[in-house]
Amino acid sequence: MPSGFQIVITRPCVDTPGRFIAESSFGRRLDMGAACAKAKGIPGAKCSESLGVAKLDYGDWTVILYRSGRVDLRKVRDEADARKAMGELERWLEGAFVPEGSAYQRVDT
Repeated sequence: MPSGFQIVITRPCVDTPGRFIAESSFGRRLDMGAACAKAKGIPGAKCSESLGVAKLDYGDWTVILYRSGRVDLRKVRDEADARKAMGELERWLEGAFVPEGSAYQRVDT
């Protein structure tokens, strides 16, 4: 359901002309242990379970994932490209979200 993501284009990328930085959120928390395990399969990815953050290149995008479910997307072309990225990331992260109803599910925004 990529169309349900709120996307905010924040500013142009300094290192990639014609591309932008966007912010979004899955609206649910990530299990960083599971997210870091998935990130290990991507060359050059960095992930800290204790800090609750992962940075990786996914397709054409550079992605920063936060435990809260927030996502920073770099090198997006436009809002549609950011929505596509969020949809792909959500599918890739299947099984890495904190289960519904868990005491750790609530996201403070």
